[in-house]
Order: sequence, then structure tokens, then C-alpha cells
Amino acid sequence: MKHKAERSVTEGPPIATISGWEDGQQFTRSLQKLDRWELQAADVLTVHIGDINIQLGQDPHSPHLGGYVWLSSMVLCSYLQNLALYHRRDRHEPVKLDDTSTWIELGSGVGLMGIMLAKLGVQRVVMTDIEELVDTMKSNVSLNDMVCKDLDGRIMAQPNGKGEIVVAPLFWGDKEAIHKTKDRYKPDYILACDCIYSEASAIDLVETMALLCTPSTIIVCMSEVRNQAAQDAFIREAERLFHVELVPTVKWHGKVAKHIAFDETLNLYRLKIR
Repeated sequence: MKHKAERSVTEGPPIATISGWEDGQQFTRSLQKLDRWELQAADVLTVHIGDINIQLGQDPHSPHLGGYVWLSSMVLCSYLQNLALYHRRDRHEPVKLDDTSTWIELGSGVGLMGIMLAKLGVQRVVMTDIEELVDTMKSNVSLNDMVCKDLDGRIMAQPNGKGEIVVAPLFWGDKEAIHKTKDRYKPDYILACDCIYSEASAIDLVETMALLCTPSTIIVCMSEVRNQAAQDAFIREAERLFHVELVPTVKWHGKVAKHIAFDETLNLYRLKIR
């Protein structure tokens, strides 16, 4: 199950402003198109999605896959921003943006998707990832002038801006952490962006989704297809527990900004527990 993206590059506003080191020299420059290597080589970047700017710090040398921004999250941010502007209440959209809802994100990495949801007006956003990335998420929430809390409601960082995000460690398959997260925040939506990267992790991801969701939870999962065996393992495991829909590209590609061109195969799944 996959759809191949077919989009051409269209000149547009900068996608990101990046800063870092190159050949021993500090640099700052704008990116007009998606470039994985440029984005992941930056120490600091500001992502520009429409009129929303998101500041992020990252570690280009991180040993963790979530330690830097991935292309698919930029694409999904653009799609969600379009929904917020024009299609928030369209019942035909595969993804809904309800500002009274609770979203729990798995594999939040540096926090781009969770911060985007909060900036789009989602009331409760819970970002989760491995313990080693919690400080990065916490720091990036603060960079965007939002209050950062833990699962128990304790404030970990409180700048002067508006909005708040919960940040918590959650290792896939850790039932104690999963149940604690669900006890505090029952999700209307679970989000996983670019979390399918190996067969073993795909199985752990599905187990975590199943334990975390309620009968009414909708799961939104976007994945870049690098390892077809991992995609197959995810689908095989997910179909045992969920109704799985591979959203046709015609339903969402046109809602990604024209200048955010991508050649990679991206799958958008929508899951609901059986």
C-alpha cells in the first residue's frame, strides 16, 4: 500500500531559515525548497509555514532519529495549516482540526508537529518521545513562548507567551508510561509522523497506539516509505487491531503548499480501533 508523490517545484517564500556551522564558519541562510541534508545540518532553524513561524533547536549529530527535523513533518505541517485556514469543519476531510480536542503525539522528536498543532489552536497537545529527547522538546516549547508542563501538570518552563504543551517521556511498549499518559489525557487524536522505520519498531508503535487509544480515538499517521518491509509490518500488525485507511493522495496532496515540493513516497494513514 503506497502512493508515489508527484509534485513539481514551485518558487515560493522561504520554507525555513537555518543557522549552523559549515567548514568552520557560522552561517545563516533561507531555504526555498525542502532539502533534508540542509535542514538536518542546522543547529537552529525557524520553520515558516504560511504565517506561522516555529523556532527549533536540534542536534545535527544526535544519535537518535528524533534529534532533528524530518521532511515529512514539514509536509504534514503545511497540510494541517491549510485545514485550519480553509477546511477545519469539512466533514469530508480525513483529518479534522478541532480546537477543543486532545492530541497525543508519538515520536515527537524536536517538537515541530506538536508545536504546530498548538499554534493552530488545538487546546491540549501532549508531545512524547524517549527520555533523551524530553529536554529538547521542553526547550523548543519555550523557544516558541509557550508554557511547558509535565503529565502531572507541573510547569517545567513558563515564558511570557500564550498557549501550553505537555511534554512527557514515552518509550513505545512501556505499558506503565502508556497507561499514565492515557489516565491524564484521553486522546481524541493520536499523531505519529515518520515513525515507521523498522519492522520491530513498527510492531511496538502499533501496540502503543492500541493501548493508548479509546474507542473514539482517531489515529493520524504519516510515513515516508524508505523500508517497504517496515511499512508492510506496520500494516500487517495494525490491521489485526484497527480499521486502516490509506488516504488517497488526491485527498491531501493539493492542500500542501505548492512550493513545498517533495519527490519521496509519503503515505498518510487513518486508523480507528476495531
